[in-house]
Amino acid sequence: MSTSSSDRRRGLRVALRAPEPEVSLPLSATVQVIDISESGVLLASSQPLEIGRRAQLRTRLGADPVTMIVEVRRVVSGPSGRGTGTYRLGTEFVALDDDVRRKLARFLRQDQ
Repeated sequence: MSTSSSDRRRGLRVALRAPEPEVSLPLSATVQVIDISESGVLLASSQPLEIGRRAQLRTRLGADPVTMIVEVRRVVSGPSGRGTGTYRLGTEFVALDDDVRRKLARFLRQDQ
C-alpha cells in the first residue's frame, strides 16, 4: 500500500460517537401523480419509499406551480393502474401553506 502524500487524506478525520444527530441525504425521484385530494396525493413510483418518510413534491396544479411536503403513509407494490410505476405511494400533505391550500382547492373545484 502506498503512503505517498498524494494518496493520503489531507484533513484530520474524527469518528462520531453515538448518539449523534441523524443525517439524511436528499433523494430525487420522478413520480407520477395518480390522483390528488385536499389531504394527500397518490403517486406512482419506480422505487419504494419507507412509510413515514417525508419528501418535497414539486408539481403543477393546472397552470400553478406548487411545492408541498408529503409524508408516505402507505406503499403498495404491483401495477399502479394509471402510471408506469411499480409502487403506489399513498401520501398525506404536511402543513400546507395558505397559498398552496388555495391553489389546491381551486384546482379541485375546477376539475369537478
